[in-house]
Amino acid sequence: MSKLIGDTLPDGLVSALDGAELADKIGPAYLLVTSDEDGTPRPCMLSAGETLALDGRRLRFALWRGSRTAANLTRGGSALFCHVAPRTVVYVRGPVRALDAGPELNLDCFELTVDSVESDDHAGMPVTTGITFAVERDDPAVVVAAWERQLAGLRAAT
Repeated sequence: MSKLIGDTLPDGLVSALDGAELADKIGPAYLLVTSDEDGTPRPCMLSAGETLALDGRRLRFALWRGSRTAANLTRGGSALFCHVAPRTVVYVRGPVRALDAGPELNLDCFELTVDSVESDDHAGMPVTTGITFAVERDDPAVVVAAWERQLAGLRAAT
């Protein structure tokens, strides 16, 4: 059962999503859950190159332009951001607003203001692996360069 741990992101999650040392952050994936117009949950997998923690109270996302997740967030309301890693399960909830990152980024950008953070740890039955991905087709350095551009756009968005 999850328990409320506050209204601020854990320091480890802020560090994981601070936009620094991106080459070391290839692999972990994060889940963003929104609701379609009919109420159906819509999951979206994100990386550290698409998610930026500005501080302990604000998360920004860069999404494919025109995606269903972007449409859901554009309508307003709240979202659920999930971090699952060895011995760590964190759920972050809060309202989301659209950002203007300019046309050159060609992504839909949003900011979640943290309302609540819950932990879902189970004594004696820890999560042993997280949600992860691999870079198979591109050179990881190309991926990191793209992430750096995306995160720079997220930082500058208004």
